[in-house]
Amino acid sequence: MTETMRQLLEQMEHKLTGKCLIRYRKDGKVMEISTEAFFAQIRKKSAYFLHNGLGGKKIGIMGRNSWEWLATLCAVFWSGSVAVLFDRELPADALEELFERVEPDAIVYDDMAGEAVCRMNCADHLRKIPMADSYERESLRMDPAAWESEQLRIRRRKPEDLSCIFFTSGTTDKSKAVMMSESGMIAGIASEINDRHFEAFLAVLPFHHMAGFVMILNTMYLGITICIADDLKYFYHCLEEMKPDYVAVVPSMLPMLARKVKKGGQNGSALGWKLRSIHCGGATFESETLQTFLDRKITVLQGYGASEAGGIGFLWEMTPDRPDTIGKPPKGMEVKIVDGELYLRSASVMMGYYGDEKSTGEVLRDGWYATGDLCWQDEDGYLYLIGRKKNLIILSNGENVSPEEIESRFAACREIREIRVGEKENRITAWIYPQYSKNSTEKEKKAVREIIQNAVKNYNESVPLYKQIQKTEFSEIPLEKTASGKLIRHDRMGGNA
Repeated sequence: MTETMRQLLEQMEHKLTGKCLIRYRKDGKVMEISTEAFFAQIRKKSAYFLHNGLGGKKIGIMGRNSWEWLATLCAVFWSGSVAVLFDRELPADALEELFERVEPDAIVYDDMAGEAVCRMNCADHLRKIPMADSYERESLRMDPAAWESEQLRIRRRKPEDLSCIFFTSGTTDKSKAVMMSESGMIAGIASEINDRHFEAFLAVLPFHHMAGFVMILNTMYLGITICIADDLKYFYHCLEEMKPDYVAVVPSMLPMLARKVKKGGQNGSALGWKLRSIHCGGATFESETLQTFLDRKITVLQGYGASEAGGIGFLWEMTPDRPDTIGKPPKGMEVKIVDGELYLRSASVMMGYYGDEKSTGEVLRDGWYATGDLCWQDEDGYLYLIGRKKNLIILSNGENVSPEEIESRFAACREIREIRVGEKENRITAWIYPQYSKNSTEKEKKAVREIIQNAVKNYNESVPLYKQIQKTEFSEIPLEKTASGKLIRHDRMGGNA
């Protein structure tokens, strides 16, 4: 019986011997890594962690999608330690807050994350390890008795032990740290929910997100070659050069991909592709877009899940007659609807939120995870999402954004009298009532608006892309409010906030 991630990785190594495990682009060329070479790196990195007293500790990982990032994650599991996954695009102050909350003992980072790591005012005990380190130092000497003790500790790890911590997208005023156990990780990874027998999978989603790293590890478990796209600007190059037949994308990429494939022939063959299936989570499929793929022998799979529910999620093949369903729950997952809210239960549901018992108790109830998604089920058992219980902006790329969090960032701008943030035409939009002086001329009003636009620009430069304000609309009258003075979060001009 497989009880720990170390055991699962050992099984995968044996099963995948002799296989091309990973493809990636380097200097315009496609490079390949065998199973043997990949697991050699895992052992080397794991030995480094153990020899430097990091066995069983919390080890952070931060960087772009790469095979080195993936090898580091597996090495943390191999050493019986806890992986803590950070978004490299977060500003230094946000990262510091996450570090203070979770208190990792080390951070492994690549060159893209190096500047952010160096800018952080972290605890003195934090060990900073470049991902490109050769891990072949004199410090890899360890007393044999101490080494045997570490190996015994790894063998004694239990299914209920903490294995991984990663962060939600910040759907309230701050993101939450999701804790996954060894058995919870295994349940999501060692799954055959996707049983379509693909040859190669193109990894686009960020590895630090649950959907990103669980899908990659599941791909490895299924024996499918992993093609890594470290930058979206090379997406089409990857499709042409690495020949994946399966790819996961965010919803905003679907229309663009549909336009491209219209000229691509069956499976995109005229473009040099071998595409058979597209996985997309949280998308609303227009019938024309869906039909474009189906006409060219490309299947579209609707994915639905939640970070807190772990790696077992919905995966449904979309058809023109049901373009708006998330389908039916897969094997290993139970669902129920309570007062219109979707609840999920499976072996991969999280342990809870790190250091936050109150929030954990609000969403975990007798093994069920309350998703916060409003949902209904038809007579045939198909499930349909309606929206969120709470007042959040839900973007087409799957990110959830708190409008209040953004609004609070402009409290110090004296030129803004009122601000309300919401979504309009799938873009984060700010409706602003400026603080004009009495009897302001049009020239003076323009100057005020320019100051506000500059404040918006400065804000956008300080946050990840998905939290940026993409459109600003000015109002000449006060924003609509309730009798108690609270902003009414709908846009009379057509948006939804």
